[in-house]
Amino acid sequence: MKLIRMDEKSVNDFWQLRQQLFEELNESEFLKNKQKLENATKEFYLSHINKELVSWGVTNENKLIASSSLCLFERIPYQENLTGKEGYILNIYTCPKYRKQGIASQLLNEMMTYAKQNQINRLWLNSSDDGKSLYKEYGFIEKSNEMELFL
Repeated sequence: MKLIRMDEKSVNDFWQLRQQLFEELNESEFLKNKQKLENATKEFYLSHINKELVSWGVTNENKLIASSSLCLFERIPYQENLTGKEGYILNIYTCPKYRKQGIASQLLNEMMTYAKQNQINRLWLNSSDDGKSLYKEYGFIEKSNEMELFL
């Protein structure tokens, strides 16, 4: 197995794993608008990869079997993060056949190393129930004060 930094050539593999993730999570909205989401995802990926979006993958025999992404942004600095640089972790996914082999940990380590090297002082994510123990192991803490509004 080989850890890779994904690029424009990875767009279709990126989409395939993201699609599998949505299917496993039974995202009903995904099933209704699958083609629109695929088009929007690929367009976003190609426009932002290795700029505001950094993605890693793990391959086995040249097939992508796991991936993760870090969406980068800056906000006004605050006491806990004087650089204002933040990274939102999303779409950590490993194909079922390869789970429980430390691949998600390897991807998370790679993202954390990248963040430290680039003075990204805050990482955050929304976790599935299955992923919570891994993130807690790395020091992530649950916060319940977030609110959201779709317009």
